[in-house]
Amino acid sequence: MEKQLKFNRGDVAEGILGAAMAAKFINRPKSLKDKNIKLTKQMIDKVLDDLFKNSMNHKEYKVKDIIVKQGKISIDKIDFTINLPIAAADLLSSKEDRRIVYDLYESSIEYIEETWINEILIFAINGEIDKIGISSDGVGDQKGTKADIKLKVNGKDYSRQISLKVKGGDQFFQVSGHEFEKQITLWSDILKLDISKMKKKYDDALSKYDKSEFFLSREDKRVEAVKDMLKHATSIVYREAAKQMQAKVKSKDDIFFTNLATIIFHGATKGNETIELVKLEKGKFKQLKFNKDFVNSYSDVLKKNNLKIMFVEGIDPVVRVYANSVVKDNLIIQFRTKIATESTTTKAGKKYSPYLRNIVESGPSMFSLSK
Repeated sequence: MEKQLKFNRGDVAEGILGAAMAAKFINRPKSLKDKNIKLTKQMIDKVLDDLFKNSMNHKEYKVKDIIVKQGKISIDKIDFTINLPIAAADLLSSKEDRRIVYDLYESSIEYIEETWINEILIFAINGEIDKIGISSDGVGDQKGTKADIKLKVNGKDYSRQISLKVKGGDQFFQVSGHEFEKQITLWSDILKLDISKMKKKYDDALSKYDKSEFFLSREDKRVEAVKDMLKHATSIVYREAAKQMQAKVKSKDDIFFTNLATIIFHGATKGNETIELVKLEKGKFKQLKFNKDFVNSYSDVLKKNNLKIMFVEGIDPVVRVYANSVVKDNLIIQFRTKIATESTTTKAGKKYSPYLRNIVESGPSMFSLSK
């Protein structure tokens, strides 16, 4: 009987990409003539096997520099650490189980081989002693940083940190809560839309909503009624937001394009320009890099495309922003209402209550427009 494994692919991807980075630093060319030793699945497996061999969460390697400087051989230290949820760590500890996520190996290899070779080679030829720390940290400081793969060189944060996504993991920003002030935060404070006039309609739609109301089961009919109230209220605001966004696009409002670029930058990086957003998908990868000029340059790109704004009122109210035409591959970004029935454990048992989040998600074009 085939073993059933429960795990989060995003957590597993963090471990695989971190191991792939470590493997690339370790498996350096023997000389400058070799230029590059291509990363393989076997190299990644070796790092993971080494790490889990003694039930440790880190492994240190020592590797020689290619160039001898001033007659001295320099030996670099490569330290790989993981801090992942138990389910992800359990899967990664088994070579046999890892086979089911080989597509993530392939994506990681392609990403590193296409975007990291020259930078990694620098540490192999500088003739200096370097300490390189690579941390796959899916459990650490989730509020303080967007980085999932953290790199340090000689004790300092490296100029490239990685925020990692996998297929289906499109969310990169959210504003949580049902209060109208949360709608103000999303649409007015960030995008500078005037949705204050929708407050009465929004509050009226939630006149029968009681935040303190809890239920003993997710199947309680009242749960769906509460969800419908929240969806109806947000659809009022989302529809108005889409209308104003389309008007600003039509009038070529420079400030709007800047604000749209800003929500992408701050949502994905928390203002840290060393973060790069990487998505591993179907054995390939997508990448969005940031710098101090990102907002200006990306807003210019947005202006050059004939943006289409669509409001969709289906299962979840959604506002979608497309480049040029309304097709899936042209989706840049979408704002979506997400209402989950969340549980709280008490002495009397579990109780349930719907909770509203306004989430911002990437589309395929968010990555490709910057190229």
